[in-house]
Amino acid sequence: MRKEKQLIEKRLKNLLKNKKDIPHQILYDAANYSMDSSAKRIRPLLLLATVKSFNKRVTCAIDPACALELVHSYSLIHDDLPSMDNDDLRRGKPTLHKKYPEWVAILTGDFLLTYAFEILSDSKNLDATQKVNLIKILSNYSGGNGLIAGQIVDLISENKKIEIEMLEFMHIHKTSKLFQAAMEMGCIISKANKTITKKLSSLAEKLGIIFQLQDDILDVSSTEKVLGKKIHSDQKLNKATYVSILGLPKAKELLKKQEKEILDILNSLPIETKYLKNLIDLIFKRKK
Repeated sequence: MRKEKQLIEKRLKNLLKNKKDIPHQILYDAANYSMDSSAKRIRPLLLLATVKSFNKRVTCAIDPACALELVHSYSLIHDDLPSMDNDDLRRGKPTLHKKYPEWVAILTGDFLLTYAFEILSDSKNLDATQKVNLIKILSNYSGGNGLIAGQIVDLISENKKIEIEMLEFMHIHKTSKLFQAAMEMGCIISKANKTITKKLSSLAEKLGIIFQLQDDILDVSSTEKVLGKKIHSDQKLNKATYVSILGLPKAKELLKKQEKEILDILNSLPIETKYLKNLIDLIFKRKK
């Protein structure tokens, strides 16, 4: 989906066009720094792939896709803060609070989050009901019963032994929810029926678990150069992971099981799934 990635990058650049000669220019400088084009953009690409699966044009989905990416980027900025994961590297370069003062990083995250909903409300070629539903989905999955719930459980679980069920709750909320947002937003734009939407949402939840399983495995088996961030970071923070609870062999077994279940869902769908299959195959094979 190289073409779609280029469309996303071009639109993000336009949406965050660097302001000049304004008192708060540092905010736009920091926002552009955080939105580095080396990012994988998996969530917006997943949204666009969903839309393409229904033979719809991606042009009406670019702004919702970018809004989703802004929410994801905000969450990474705040995750990296000293009061949370205290990370020094993101995508192979200093995290935002290392490049700029910490207060700039906090406010940049706030800016990206709020701007996302302004972008959704201004999206072209979508009717009012679609816009309301997109806003509802993204706010729900990124809010107190979605992404933030996962972040809370992640932080309160540090230095504690937790059960696998709590770990799954954490990752379904912290990671899967934005994958679900991507696919359900794509379904809203495509006017998909409830049955297909439910199947794609279930697929997205499993895809988020796979993503986290990969992160946990790569954290103990990859290198800082390949990942673009510190390795063994979870171990240093004494965080529970799939690897620490299940062990590396069983974590890899669970990964394969989730991959098979995703492919089974894809094969059961009455839509063109080649775009989703191509993107999901790239996720299965990711190394960073």
